[in-house]
Amino acid sequence: MAENSASTGTPDRDRPAGRSRLLWFGIVVLGVTVAAATVGAYWNISDARHKLEADIAQRQSVLTLARVESVNLWLDSMTEQGARLINADLFRLFASEVNQLDGDVGLLLNKPGQGPGQDADKAPQSGKNGGKPGATQGAGAGDDDISQLAAQLPLMRNLLREFVTYSDFVSGRIVNTRAQTYISTDATPVPLNEDQQAAIRTVLETGRMRFSHARSTQTGLVLDLFMPILPPQFEAATGARPVAVLMLSKIISGKVGEFLAASPLVEKGQVSRLVQRTPRGFEEIAPSAQEGLKNVPAPAFAETGDMPFMRRVSVDSGTQVYSTGRKVPNLEWWTVEEIPADLALARLAERERTVVGLAVLCTLLLVVMLASLWWWLVGREQREIARDFKALFEVIDDQKQLLDGINSAMTHPVSLTDDQSVFQYVNRAFARAVGRSPEELLGMDMQAVFGFDTARRITAPDAQVLMGGDPATVNEVVYLQSHKRHFQIVKAPLFGPDGRQVRGVVSVFHDITDLVEAQERNRRVVQQTIDALVRAIEQTDPYLAGHSRLMGIAASLTARGMGLGERDVATVEAAANLSQVGKMFVPRDILNKPGKLTAQEKQEMERHVEYTRDVLSSIEFDLPVLPAIIQMNERQDGKGYPEGLAGEQISAHARILAVTNAFCAMLRPRSYRPAMPLEKVLDALESQTDSYDVNVVHALRDVLDTPAGERLMGQIGGPAAGGANGEA
Repeated sequence: MAENSASTGTPDRDRPAGRSRLLWFGIVVLGVTVAAATVGAYWNISDARHKLEADIAQRQSVLTLARVESVNLWLDSMTEQGARLINADLFRLFASEVNQLDGDVGLLLNKPGQGPGQDADKAPQSGKNGGKPGATQGAGAGDDDISQLAAQLPLMRNLLREFVTYSDFVSGRIVNTRAQTYISTDATPVPLNEDQQAAIRTVLETGRMRFSHARSTQTGLVLDLFMPILPPQFEAATGARPVAVLMLSKIISGKVGEFLAASPLVEKGQVSRLVQRTPRGFEEIAPSAQEGLKNVPAPAFAETGDMPFMRRVSVDSGTQVYSTGRKVPNLEWWTVEEIPADLALARLAERERTVVGLAVLCTLLLVVMLASLWWWLVGREQREIARDFKALFEVIDDQKQLLDGINSAMTHPVSLTDDQSVFQYVNRAFARAVGRSPEELLGMDMQAVFGFDTARRITAPDAQVLMGGDPATVNEVVYLQSHKRHFQIVKAPLFGPDGRQVRGVVSVFHDITDLVEAQERNRRVVQQTIDALVRAIEQTDPYLAGHSRLMGIAASLTARGMGLGERDVATVEAAANLSQVGKMFVPRDILNKPGKLTAQEKQEMERHVEYTRDVLSSIEFDLPVLPAIIQMNERQDGKGYPEGLAGEQISAHARILAVTNAFCAMLRPRSYRPAMPLEKVLDALESQTDSYDVNVVHALRDVLDTPAGERLMGQIGGPAAGGANGEA
């Protein structure tokens, strides 16, 4: 009885200590909750502020983008108007002939019969006689030529005036390569200022049109457009140097006002600005101001281009604002949206009061809940702990019996080996597979059961599993009872009681023999199909078949050179061999046409992708062969076909096919050109970064320096003939 009393007295003495620990636990929980409520309130307020700023940022981003797009459209319309003039053969021919005067436009303007005011910007005469009139007549220009040009000058001046009036420009002039005006819409042209002369020099050097910054005049804000005039036999893409520059001026006060007009997205208090950079600093373009331009400090976008959304000082004052700026392409203009920070954050005050009140209320509710929980837990009896332990033991025992039954009933062979590959456990399925009893296998090692070579392959991942505790999977061929079987073996660690140390490896053998054999049969069928299609191509057009084979060799070598796996190599090789299937259905007269294809012929030519899809879509390749062929004609800049994919949207297989297709085609002769030299082909591919992946081209160049590449060049170097439009 005494012993029983002692045993029952111990829990009674422990109860006060347990309650004390529970009390301290409640205090800690309460403290943590108060801290969590404080942090939560702060986070909620910060989140609301973040969302508000995100909303402002989105509105300003949309506004700046819309205004930039409006400016771009307007600038494009001005450029299109000017392009009609500079592309006119009459002006280009006249400017080219005037350019033959070697800059001495005084010879032209001083001819009898010319109107006044056409030499306002004329530089001193050039020539060997000190610039006297008539001393020099330009490079190869005689008196008759100058007289003819002088006779045409009034007509050209009238045409320029009509164009300026029709296109709503305020003035226009044409200057030569020495910035000398020889045609102007003004009776007395105003001399060019330093900024205009610098812009003209830039256009003459680069051959590209440009806009000046806005300038203030008596009639309002004016923007100048400078456009190069090329000789009539040249296009802009050829890189020819301009022979003259067309300068057009337009009043933009009203247009700037339209750009900065109010929008439904503009919030109360928000200000829209237009800022420009000049050689003298930054100016705000403000048509409503007296001068139209206001000097402002260098904004945040002075060195970085666009001005990201953030809180900063206003452009024209010391006020804190939220602002966003976006640069106008091809023009030193920025559109800026600003809203005062205090005005934007005013709506957060009510949200802050609500969140703080809810945090205090939640804390009080938790105090009440913890107090109630304390009183409920104090009345619990210790015997509940014993019942819990008993129930836990019963669950563990039931789970052990369940796991033993599952292992015994599993159809997949399962084994447990120690760090020496000695069997510690095998299920019945494993014993049946190796033709031994479970009792006989215990204590044997892998080598005794499977043989030395097979055991070494099967146990290769065991060291990694034992050291790192990570599962591993290996596929192996195993001969069991004189039968070849394919197994996928999944290996997992068996941890000790501490849950950290690995004491063995559990191996589950999945028999995948049927799957492997089915895949092998499918591979053979696909290969036979590929061979049949290649033979069909050879019978239809031997050149296409020869191109496909060479392209397949080049593509596989390039893929290996890029470090791709065998599956990728097989993909590009099969795709290359089948890449010309669709062209079998393209009419021969289009495929072999030596000249340039018409738009309709080009459209019919590009249908070879549809034909390829129709022929190959029903074949199960088990490799991404068809997508690679379909995407082979896409370009890096998105201007290819059929889907207009660009960059990384195009698969690596297709990018390799595109490069090797063009490579093999350019190295071989065509009906309209001879074969191109190797270095010229590689340089051409590397320069066309808008069409081809330069990394693939570099890999191809490296491969060609190998013996395999030399053998490929030996095959390509043989005689070949083909249609003009059959490849690339």
